[in-house]
Amino acid sequence: MGNSHETSCNPASAVCLRRRPRKGHKKSRQGCLECKRRKIKCQEKHPRCDNCARLSLRCRYLPEAAAIATRLPVQRISSLHIGNIFSLTDMRLFHHFLVAAFPHFPVRSDNIWLSYITPLGHQCEYLMHAMLALSASHLRKISPAPSCLSIPAQTHRLAAMKGLNEALSRPICSSEEADAAIASCYALLLQSWYMDDGLQASLVLTRSCEWTTRWVREQKVKSVLADENEYTKLAIMRGRFKDAPIFDVAFSQKAVASVQSLQPLCVEDFQVKVFHELKKTFELLHISPIAAYDACIKMDALITQLDHTAFLQLLESSNETSQLLLAHLVALHLVMRPISCRERKHYTVTMYGIRMNTWIPGIHNSISEDSRNLLEWPMWVARLHVEGVLEKWSLASS
Repeated sequence: MGNSHETSCNPASAVCLRRRPRKGHKKSRQGCLECKRRKIKCQEKHPRCDNCARLSLRCRYLPEAAAIATRLPVQRISSLHIGNIFSLTDMRLFHHFLVAAFPHFPVRSDNIWLSYITPLGHQCEYLMHAMLALSASHLRKISPAPSCLSIPAQTHRLAAMKGLNEALSRPICSSEEADAAIASCYALLLQSWYMDDGLQASLVLTRSCEWTTRWVREQKVKSVLADENEYTKLAIMRGRFKDAPIFDVAFSQKAVASVQSLQPLCVEDFQVKVFHELKKTFELLHISPIAAYDACIKMDALITQLDHTAFLQLLESSNETSQLLLAHLVALHLVMRPISCRERKHYTVTMYGIRMNTWIPGIHNSISEDSRNLLEWPMWVARLHVEGVLEKWSLASS
């Protein structure tokens, strides 16, 4: 046989065959967010790339400053700075933030937090404090020795809030400053969900996130995190509800009956509004996941739109009607976790099981004994949540 045949068939000499060289390509470093999410090459055309145009997708790009921030040394960005030296505990918290605790707001912005917001934290001190505060509170909930994380969680939270307030007291001049402010609000909001006394803080920060986002828009500064509103949020989430679970009819009816018992107590205008939104949302639970989720968005919008006096009355611990309404609002958030967990790109229901654990029992202990019977259903939901079996009762059997 010829030598060519021996070379192609002999395993010992097969290593001598030359491999076909791979065709090179230019890496798309400034592609749109949708192409990055789908991990495909982007044509980088503005205002819409070919891929998004072909599939009728919303085409969004990072602001130019954000694209620079992801690949250039921090010395090139002068609008933000960081001065403190962080400890070994902080390094542990930073690692935990990257692995498990980073936020996902706006909806499905996981990649933005890791590739863009986190690098900003190296340049913006108060943003780094906010990220470490969130990480400390999250780690405290799952740690076998949580007490050692209480001080770091509180220290970083106070430093983040101080720096954020100072940043919001002056005009926003760049995309980095805008996104650092909004990201800090989101990080502090999520931290409050893991705090035993975080109910009031979570409501305040829900308003702060919305108001800070509006403030950035009014200043006409390009911002990745300010691009979402309640309509775009619902549109993004709609595609994630294809296999969403359905809530049990009897469970939904119990929820409606519980909140209905509060109607005679609601005499203030803001209490009536909150009552009707809660009742409507609970009524939609077993009808449609997307309708219930939309109602939850409107519930948050109502909290944001309350005037200052009404909002303070809603938070007032001595106002038992407001406290009863808040207990049902917390129960709603616990019940909605099989739906709201889909806000994350990589989601599980169990990761939401450490949130808001003590809020309803805290309200139960603060009100008079005569009113505690009105919290029977929320307390039942809170117990099921802590035991990790809430979905066995709330969801319809398949």
